[in-house]
Amino acid sequence: MKHRHLFQREFGAELPQEVVDRLARHAELLERWNRVVRLVGEAEPGEWIRRHYAESVAARAYWRASTAAGSGEPGLLDIGSGAGFPGLVLAALHPERPVTLVEARERKAAFLAEAVRELDLSNVRVVRARFDRELAVPLAGTVECATIRALRLPESTMARLVEALPDEGRLVVWAGRPLAAGLLDTCSVEQEMNLPDSPHRRILCLRPLHRG
Repeated sequence: MKHRHLFQREFGAELPQEVVDRLARHAELLERWNRVVRLVGEAEPGEWIRRHYAESVAARAYWRASTAAGSGEPGLLDIGSGAGFPGLVLAALHPERPVTLVEARERKAAFLAEAVRELDLSNVRVVRARFDRELAVPLAGTVECATIRALRLPESTMARLVEALPDEGRLVVWAGRPLAAGLLDTCSVEQEMNLPDSPHRRILCLRPLHRG
């Protein structure tokens, strides 16, 4: 794998070798597809690692198991997965946990399906659909964490998604601007992480407000 040394240098001290190898395989598949289907912007592999892979790996701290009895492995819902950031990367880190990738665009959904096969991630399913209010409840009702990166959803859809999460669930978003006031009516910012390559972008971990 030609990119393996780059991933080893970036993640070798914090991730198991099999995960590093899986991420390198994803990058090589992404590079091949990107020549035909524009999945991410043109850049050197090292820039992809810093911008896309490292940002996705950073979010793993927010994908925590519920403490509710019988909750099992915490599920993840990634909305607008695109090339697999962050959902497919997080699935590679935790192949024992169920992951749903939602992607409306046909070619990107096809890439995700091939990547799932190539990386042998039996924990992942790809849903080709546009995420809207009608899709929010059935998809989000059984997951503990939802992620949104490089996608803007209507405020009403975001609020419906938060309402569908369990009490201990989390919504993780990559934000470059203040959150909409309406969203803050349904959730609170539990944690935030500044991204080193941008003075404005950050990862926010949101928790549903107490219900009832």
